[in-house]
Amino acid sequence: MDIFFILSSPARQENIGAAARAIKTMGISGLRLVNPLCDHLGERARATAHGSIDVLEAAAVYGSLEEAKADLSLLVGSAAKKRNIREDRHPVGALPDMLLAKGTMLNKVGIAFGGEESGLSNRELDLCHLLTTIPMANKYPSLNLAQAVMVYAATLSAINVPVASKQQRPTFKEELSVVREKALQVLADVNIPEGHIIHRRIMERLMMLGKDDMHLFHSFCKFYLKKYHGRVK
Repeated sequence: MDIFFILSSPARQENIGAAARAIKTMGISGLRLVNPLCDHLGERARATAHGSIDVLEAAAVYGSLEEAKADLSLLVGSAAKKRNIREDRHPVGALPDMLLAKGTMLNKVGIAFGGEESGLSNRELDLCHLLTTIPMANKYPSLNLAQAVMVYAATLSAINVPVASKQQRPTFKEELSVVREKALQVLADVNIPEGHIIHRRIMERLMMLGKDDMHLFHSFCKFYLKKYHGRVK
């Protein structure tokens, strides 16, 4: 799978450059920026991106997180604070196994980080399919943006190890996105609105499933759509 690190509203050139350096040292080259509040190709950014200028210069810039995630199979948000007790924050150490469990269902994965001052906004967190955090012994002082990127990059570097794929089940394009669309149809049919806490929890738990359980749910949806909508796709 391809992994893209997404920085939303970064304000300091040094953090953008350091982020580029961090992901490249861990074998990741995809960097995306959402509404950067500074010149991401400025002198300070280039200085801290030592040896990673190519990643910095290739970074794609978007106007919103929604645009930056348009082609992704899965968007993982990073956040230190919980908005409410019903939300799950998965430790970053669990992320490689969570992603690898989905096998060929994942094509492109994004890891989103908010700006230095307040992190991802509530609206941006709602766009994420899973939320993760870095467990820390002390709440303060917290890690800065570049440090957080380094922790995630180092943790996810394990995914870059080649895995034999001869026995993997072939998948069709964007299968995970199709499963989400079918789940949304089922929830809409039973009148559970998107703003309801149960809606978000169900969609989040769905993204936690491994590929075998995901395929099972996909099969269920085929029968459901055929019976209640006269279609299988």
